[in-house]
Amino acid sequence: MRKLVLLMCCFVLTMYTFNISLFAEDTTASREQPSINEQPVVSEAGDENPVVDTSETDEFDDDYEDIDYVDVSMDTTFVKDSLPSYNRAVFTFNDKLYYYFFRPLSKGYKTVVPEVARLGVRNFFTNVRMPGRFFNCIFQGKFKGAGTELTRLIINSTIGGAGFTDPAKKYFHLDIQDEDFGQTLGHYDVGAGSFLELPLMGPSNLRDAFGLLVDTVLDPVTLLTFVSPYATIGTKGYIAINDISIDKGDTYEGLVEQAIDPYIAIQDAYTQNRAKKIKE
Repeated sequence: MRKLVLLMCCFVLTMYTFNISLFAEDTTASREQPSINEQPVVSEAGDENPVVDTSETDEFDDDYEDIDYVDVSMDTTFVKDSLPSYNRAVFTFNDKLYYYFFRPLSKGYKTVVPEVARLGVRNFFTNVRMPGRFFNCIFQGKFKGAGTELTRLIINSTIGGAGFTDPAKKYFHLDIQDEDFGQTLGHYDVGAGSFLELPLMGPSNLRDAFGLLVDTVLDPVTLLTFVSPYATIGTKGYIAINDISIDKGDTYEGLVEQAIDPYIAIQDAYTQNRAKKIKE
């Protein structure tokens, strides 16, 4: 029983670091349509329809004649939050855990391990975890993306030195197809459901929480469970710490430290990022 409890604790800690990867996307800037103040003037004939006096704006005609006027619309993200009090409490717990545990750990790791080695580790595990991205491309009918992932695996596993470098992107311009099962469900119009801040795991929603279970099955690292459950947990934890030391930690800190309400900032960034990925 003690071993089971220990395994469960290690698992949730690992999943937290795995999900700390937040992608704060820049909101598309809206362009203002130029406008000219027009003064309505009633004609001497007493017409009911006002006549626009453009005498003061004639000199600006040349400046605006080449401008194409378009309708401006802004994308608004609506987040269903059925458990705000619970989610805020869990967010506070996760935030403290990050700053007092995971942040010092990742910074110590960053000090000891050179950046080139950390980038190599990330490339290696990105290459190893190709099956999840490959099958989710298939599930979504993105066969070109699936082919890209397969080609990347072959190139990076050979001339890329077992995946420690990424010549597929550098020389062949083959980008990673960042697909997961949560996106697959969204592709088929499965709603996100309520926002959910998971203890030790970070921001999610009902759809993505279920998708995470499927992605865990598709992850080759999970196969290490047959060797030892500690091997899988340790490997995933190491991958997460390595990623945080490169850029994920800076992304999280930059987002929450500049926000008036960090909880809303994280919620909005997560929701917008997931919606954007599903549309792609």
